[in-house]
Amino acid sequence: MSYLTGLWLGPFLTLFPLSLLGALLSFGCILTWFEQQKRVTRQTGFILFALVVGGIGHAHWASTAQLDSNLVVVVEEQPIFLKGAIVAPVRQTPDGLILLVEATRLVREGKEQVAHGRIRLTWREPGEYSLIYGDHVAFMARVREPYGTMNPGGFHFGQYLKRQGIHAVATVQGPEAIRVQGTQVRTTRELILGVVDQWRQTIHHAAVSSLRNPALGLFLGMVLGEQSYIESDIRDAFMASGTVHILSISGSHLGLLALLIFAGARWTFRHLPIFWLERLSLRLTATRFAVFITLPAVSFYTLLAGAEMATVRSWIMIVVCCVGIWLGRERNLVTALAVAALLMVLPHPEAIQDISFQLSYLSVAAIALVVLVRKQKESNLSGLDAAFPPAQPTWLVGLWHKAVLAWLVTLAVSLATLPLVAHDFHQIPWLGLFANMVIVPLVGALMIPLGLLSGMLVLVGGGGTLPMASMNQWVFDWLAQVVLMVSHIPGATWYVASPSLSSMIVFWGMLAGVVALWHRHLIRWGCGTILLAILLWWGWSPRTGWDPGTVRVTFLDVGQGDATLIELPDGQTVLIDGGPSYRRLDMGRAVIGPYLWNQGIRRLDHVVATHPQWDHVGGLPWVLDTFEVGQYWDNGVSRPERFFSRLHLAVKSAGLQEQITTAGTVIVSPGPCSLTVLSPSRSQRAER
Repeated sequence: MSYLTGLWLGPFLTLFPLSLLGALLSFGCILTWFEQQKRVTRQTGFILFALVVGGIGHAHWASTAQLDSNLVVVVEEQPIFLKGAIVAPVRQTPDGLILLVEATRLVREGKEQVAHGRIRLTWREPGEYSLIYGDHVAFMARVREPYGTMNPGGFHFGQYLKRQGIHAVATVQGPEAIRVQGTQVRTTRELILGVVDQWRQTIHHAAVSSLRNPALGLFLGMVLGEQSYIESDIRDAFMASGTVHILSISGSHLGLLALLIFAGARWTFRHLPIFWLERLSLRLTATRFAVFITLPAVSFYTLLAGAEMATVRSWIMIVVCCVGIWLGRERNLVTALAVAALLMVLPHPEAIQDISFQLSYLSVAAIALVVLVRKQKESNLSGLDAAFPPAQPTWLVGLWHKAVLAWLVTLAVSLATLPLVAHDFHQIPWLGLFANMVIVPLVGALMIPLGLLSGMLVLVGGGGTLPMASMNQWVFDWLAQVVLMVSHIPGATWYVASPSLSSMIVFWGMLAGVVALWHRHLIRWGCGTILLAILLWWGWSPRTGWDPGTVRVTFLDVGQGDATLIELPDGQTVLIDGGPSYRRLDMGRAVIGPYLWNQGIRRLDHVVATHPQWDHVGGLPWVLDTFEVGQYWDNGVSRPERFFSRLHLAVKSAGLQEQITTAGTVIVSPGPCSLTVLSPSRSQRAER
């Protein structure tokens, strides 16, 4: 924990050197006080302090090190010719393919030279062509440095890609845009992972030809880790219900699958014929046999799912636990968590800044805490309880105890991760306390095994359709309908401003105080009261940064297009345009909404669509669906495209009436300020 804390603080050394040095001095004083109180030895205190400093140094070095790439040097408006190898599983999208290419050669101005660096290459409209891991490709593209929006406190996609080791991005289009160089010799790694990638694509194509949304998106997301087919309303419903984590292949998926395989293998071993059982028992126990079956199966699923970071973390923890079981040691979830964390952050210290890393380890740490407390409670029997242990409960009582334990685990995970979810996703998913108890076991015990079984049958039997397609369609559609129904419970979507770092630290400190000092009633109630006060403050999220009597105009970075927020002296708010909306990136959801919540704005008095172009009004439908809007204004011009149909439907759904503006139209009535339309004139609009 000390080393991980240092890794987390390291990137802030350049920005806040004095604050960080002050924090280190305070930490040293705390350790000195603990030494004087005989809580830790001087040697232990020195080691802890050295680990924190070492973590800071490691992270600071990693964050300031230059990226080993010459691709960004050659960025220009003109396309360049590149050669390289695909070094990650190919991602399928409805529009095409996403490739991660390790560049080896480039041609610029007729001169070929060595290239080094990784490119995230989007191939639109590839036709019938398919690529796999290890393919060597050549293409012509305009290469750019990863970029993102520059709004304060917002998500920067470019920085996220750079933390993943991606140095450049490019897009190509058409079946002939990429050529495969078949003469290259493949390494053993490329051969193995290429075969697995081909299997992934076989299952993908079978699912696409057999299923339809929403079942198709859920199947691909939960079984193969492909997120691009999940519809936005389904994703929003899972977010509102607090179960969005199951849309990707997370630790809960892999853990439940490992548990099922382990239990099934051990049961099978114990029910073998006597002759086989006697011979196998000379070499293996039932538990070791289960480990022997579980590890290869879970490892194969990790590869089949694309070996995403969250999946690999869970795989490492499962491997550590299985090794402990094989060696006859007690399963220790905390040890597995620490080993997995160190294995992930030592080569990639920037991973600790990733939200998925933080959520995964906080979740597992909370689960470990509940399990350890329960074990300690069961082992601390004394007096008559120790001499006469309680009788075994009936199956009904046992089921009740398991349900209580499941709810405690859900509560612990929800509370531990709540500050991060509120900070990064602007929500307090309180429904997850109840929804996860039902949905997570169903997904892990029924839907994932069913999907995997169907996928394996495709690989074994061949064919272009998914076996048991009708069953998969019904099961995953049913899940989508249940989550949609739950998400419509009044108050399910509770949007908040991003909490400050100080309030998050206080929240975790009070939560630790409640757990550690539960037996001390006064402290427990005091910490609990502070926790409740913090939750109420986050839920309230009052309006900030606006001074009555002043005008503030904010131009939001939405990439191509515009979005402007005007805050008037009397408190009225006006949003002019909403930026574009892509298949997986809606600027209303990604930029405008978070900014409004961070400012404490929950109502827009006026929304103005200047003209019906995709890069100006694409993000407005989500805004109209999410925020309370007083009046909607546009120039009266309609378009046949889908983005305009979405906007028109959102206006009707919000109960708004379209008000057409021309030169001289007063949007904001006279008062401290007025807002008047300058163009187009009535004659210009009539000509259109």
